[in-house]
Formats: sequence, structure tokens, C-alpha cells
Amino acid sequence: MRSQSSDCFVLTRKTGMHTNHMKDTNNNFNNSLLGAQKEKLIQAIKKIKHEIDECYEAEKDAFVDALEVENRFEKIEREIRAEFQNLHRFLNEEEEADVERLKKERDKRVKILKDREKKIAMQGRDLEKAIETLNCKLREDDSPKLLKTYPC
Repeated sequence: MRSQSSDCFVLTRKTGMHTNHMKDTNNNFNNSLLGAQKEKLIQAIKKIKHEIDECYEAEKDAFVDALEVENRFEKIEREIRAEFQNLHRFLNEEEEADVERLKKERDKRVKILKDREKKIAMQGRDLEKAIETLNCKLREDDSPKLLKTYPC
């Protein structure tokens, strides 16, 4: 703000040279403006430092939140895996029980069919024996004897 200042040249006693001096009022005015600007800068710095502190605090909070979320999801993942392991175990047990029931039912039906097969085979042998007996009767030389055995 030199436009308001009035400069005067004074001859110094020691050197004999002219020096440029500002009046005391101008000096006080410049000092007060400089002080005000410094105060504004100090306030701006304080505000920025406060914002930096808030950023650090927010960063810490975000880090803690991220850890909590990560831990929560890991816990959920463990629970899901445990639940599926239980389901797999249950399904395996059910599968084994169903297969065992199926085998028992198969064995039961196969036994019934084998028993039926044996009965049919025995009936077949009995019928073959009957045929053989009848054939033997037919081969007998004495036909009248045959007529007596089987009346019409």
C-alpha cells in the first residue's frame, strides 16, 4: 500500500547517503495489515489441520468399519459352510438309509421270486415225473390193465 505512504529522503550522518524511510503511521498500517493476513493464514491452517484430523478420524473409522464388515462376512461364510456340511452329512446319511432300504426291499423281492422259482421248478419236476409215470403206464404191454387203472 505504498500509494498512501509518503517517502522522504534523509541524509544519514555516518555514510552521507540518502535512505528511503516510510513514515511511522504507514509502517503501523502495514504491520496491522500484515498481522491481519497472518491471522487469516493461521486460522486457515488451523481449519485445514482440523479437517486433516477429521480425515484421519474418518479413515480410522472406515478401517474399523471395513474390518467389521470383513469379519461379519467371514462369520457368515463359516456359518454357510457349516450349514452346508450339515446338509451334506444329512443327505449322505439319508442316501445311505435309502440305499439300505432299497437293498432290503430288493433282497426281499428277490427271495420271494427265488422261492416262487423253486416252487415252479418243483412243480415242473412233479409234472415231469407225472408224465414219466404216464408214459411208463402207456408202455406197459398189457393195455387192458391200463384200462382198469383209469376208468373212463
